[in-house]
Amino acid sequence: MNNQGLLRRPFLFWILCLYLVPKQHEYMNLQDLSNLIESSLKGLQVDPAACRGEKNGQWSVKIKDSTVWLDGFNFQTAPDKWYFQVMSPVFTVPLQQNTEIMTDLLEFAYSMYGCNVCKKGDWYYVLSLREADGLDQGEVDRAIDRVAHYSSDIYAKFTFKYPAAWPPKTNG
Repeated sequence: MNNQGLLRRPFLFWILCLYLVPKQHEYMNLQDLSNLIESSLKGLQVDPAACRGEKNGQWSVKIKDSTVWLDGFNFQTAPDKWYFQVMSPVFTVPLQQNTEIMTDLLEFAYSMYGCNVCKKGDWYYVLSLREADGLDQGEVDRAIDRVAHYSSDIYAKFTFKYPAAWPPKTNG
């Protein structure tokens, strides 16, 4: 088919143009990311306004027995590029049996999907972190579900397996 034939078929011409014309990349902004996060919170039957943190782009929610933090953030060096983070504190680094617990956490992390276990300071966390570009509602929902589930599961299994590693609960 020559160019004359292509021009006689406008539909084919426009389809070809859609694939040949480079698209401008648009980064997801904080407002778009916030809309996705707050929609997920509404789906959990939670008031997003009640979950908002001190800074714009921060939320905290209790899901069953897990505290889950949601963040939209960027870096000053790339202000148009946003990141989506879901994390949950699991437990503080124990004073006893820490080497065994770390080894078991790494073994547990092998079975995790879409998130991981990390240590920052004196805490272990379940973490999901990714660029916000291309993020959709389903991914936000699944990240929140996974982090909450794994956080609760790890805490239950590890406090059962290593009861001496944590101080006893008080009724105060």
